[in-house]
Amino acid sequence: MTRVHRWWVVAAACVAFAAGFLMAHATGRPTPVPPEGALEAADEPPCQPGDGRYVGLHAGKVAVFEGAPGGCHRLVEEKPIDAGDLPAFQRRELEAGIPFGDDAELFQIIEGLVGP
Repeated sequence: MTRVHRWWVVAAACVAFAAGFLMAHATGRPTPVPPEGALEAADEPPCQPGDGRYVGLHAGKVAVFEGAPGGCHRLVEEKPIDAGDLPAFQRRELEAGIPFGDDAELFQIIEGLVGP
């Protein structure tokens, strides 16, 4: 293969790569939108370890948070318990946040919300 042929092969490979790149990235498809209710990363720094955990409300449901009520917090889990189904005094407690120390205490709080 002569030098001229090698140059044409390299040029053809570069053109093919560029065309493939442009086709893959310039299709005009819109950027995907996250589903409704998806959580976005907070602009704030993460909570410090040991800030604790608490049960509160998120989007009308009972939820478990890491952090401090009214302070730095992160949603950990949303429970399938609607706040509208709870008595007013429990909703007020959840709005303020119910801190807990371990999973056994969390279980007791959740059972107290759904129990008779």
